[in-house]
Amino acid sequence: GAPLGREVAERFVAVFPNVQIVQGYGLTESSGSVASTVGPEESKAYGSVGKLASHLQAKIVDPSTGEALGPGQRGELWVRGPLVMKGYVGDDKATAETVDSEGWLKTGDLCYFNEDGFLYIVDRLKELIKYKGYQVPPAELEHILQSHPEIADAAVIG
Repeated sequence: GAPLGREVAERFVAVFPNVQIVQGYGLTESSGSVASTVGPEESKAYGSVGKLASHLQAKIVDPSTGEALGPGQRGELWVRGPLVMKGYVGDDKATAETVDSEGWLKTGDLCYFNEDGFLYIVDRLKELIKYKGYQVPPAELEHILQSHPEIADAAVIG
């Protein structure tokens, strides 16, 4: 699934003002939640999947260079912690591609943290559309299409 975007969340809250929207993000490989919104204040961070779970470390990494990036910069989300898997049973190749020597799980998700520590999922790295040297997340094109008043929904596939 994809995170609920800010605009959709705001439209929902306008119609249902007494309903709290709660979002979260996790992977099978992380044994559950990586981030989630907790409480009414965090749930107002529309478009975010929340703050990092207390038992995890995370960093955003430039997929091309492996360099750690700062707040607001998009890159691949890497996580590690006691509940993150050690590898795929019987598949050393997949394990080496997914978990580095220091135990960082490469999620394959294009993300960023804002200055307040909220995590935003942009897209899957594998889904990026490469066009004239640019890497375009399908979700960005979907957002642009959905901003048109005569388009109710859109799905972009590379």
